Amino acid sequence: MEYKYFLELLRCGLTKEFFAEIHGALVPFLDPLTYGRSILQNSSFIVSSAHEDKNLLGQGFVARLSGSTAEVLHIWLVMNMGLNPFVLDDQNRLTLRFNPLLPSWLFTKAARTYSFKLFAKIMVTYHNPRLKDTFGPKGVKAQKIVLTYPDHKSIEIAGGVLGESLSLDVREGKLESIDVYLN
Repeated sequence: MEYKYFLELLRCGLTKEFFAEIHGALVPFLDPLTYGRSILQNSSFIVSSAHEDKNLLGQGFVARLSGSTAEVLHIWLVMNMGLNPFVLDDQNRLTLRFNPLLPSWLFTKAARTYSFKLFAKIMVTYHNPRLKDTFGPKGVKAQKIVLTYPDHKSIEIAGGVLGESLSLDVREGKLESIDVYLN
């Protein structure tokens, strides 16, 4: 139920409150001594010695779409892409908006970046030279997007919204990487 609460904080626009609350409850932020094991061992079940495939012995697995797993995936998506990344424009064409909800402390201090894999394939990197939150009245927004294809061809777009053909390229996994520059 706690993860449902966290998701609703994000969905209701209470982003600051969300980030204040997760430190004491989401597994990545827990003290391993309090949690009772390494936070990297956040598994729904661990393969026992009774399993027929001995190569899997001791490996951890997360149950697919259990309640908490579904909420965490939804939270992850909202944090990384925003509430409604794919939307239709006024002419009923698909667009993709990069509007992450990320606090400044999640960006690396040296490179001032935050990266994740979209659709388990496309590396997305947010560049935040001023190390500001990406939400709230003083939050930084996407100013430029650079799309890189596997053949190393790059396309640069001003702003934070991709039109239909590029949105489809993203959705179909045709890109190697996306760099979003915030300011």
